[in-house]
Amino acid sequence: MFTGMDLTRDLRMLEASFSRNFYNGDALDAVRHSKADGYFLLTAPHATNRWMDGRRKFADQYTGAMVQLLGATADQSWLATDGVSSDWTYWDERNDPFKLALDDMLDEGRYLVNIVGVSARYGVDIYVGLGNDPREEELEMAELIEDTFGDFNVVTGGQFNAVSPKSVRTYARSTGSGAIQLELAPSMRDALEHPDTAGEFVLRFAELLSTRSSRSMAKAEAVLV
Repeated sequence: MFTGMDLTRDLRMLEASFSRNFYNGDALDAVRHSKADGYFLLTAPHATNRWMDGRRKFADQYTGAMVQLLGATADQSWLATDGVSSDWTYWDERNDPFKLALDDMLDEGRYLVNIVGVSARYGVDIYVGLGNDPREEELEMAELIEDTFGDFNVVTGGQFNAVSPKSVRTYARSTGSGAIQLELAPSMRDALEHPDTAGEFVLRFAELLSTRSSRSMAKAEAVLV
C-alpha cells in the first residue's frame, strides 16, 4: 500500500538520477523508458536539459521522476529524456531515441499523457491541455482530472493548451492516438519544496490512471468479442 510520503521519498530518489551532471545526463539524446500492459503512455520530454531553437533550455524538474513513478505505481508505460536533447525543427525529420521510442509505443495503441512543468507564478496547480479539437475521451479525461483534484486549482485549456506543433500531445494526435498534456506547477511535482502535495498528486493520479486503464481495456476487449 503506497502512501503519499512513500511516494515523495521515491520521487526524490528517482530525481537524483535524472539530475546527475546538472540534468545533462551521460549521453546526448539518451532516454529511459519502460513498457507495460496498461492503456496509457506517460511522457516527460523535458526531464533533462535540451536545445530548442538554438537556445539552451533547462529541465522541468521532477517531470521525469514523476512519469517513471506513475508508470511503476499504476502499471503504465512511460518515456523520459535522460540526457541533453538535441535541437530539432520538424517531427518528420526526427530520428532520435525519444522519437523512435515514442513511435514504437504509440503504434501499440496507447493513450498519451504528456507531462511538463509550468511556473508557480501563474497561480495554477495543473493545466490540462487538449488542443483546439478535443475528442470526447479527452474531454472525459479532463473532467476526471478536475474531479480528482477538486481541492486544487485546475485549468483546462486557457493559455497552456498544448497547441504548439512541437508538443508531444500534438504529434500523438497527428498519429491518431488520444492525447492530453498536463502542465504541473512545482506544488504538484517538487518533492523537496512541496512534499505533501507532490506525493498526493502521484497517489491520486496513479489511481485515476489505473482505474481508467482497466475500464478502457475492458471496453476494447468487449468490442473485439
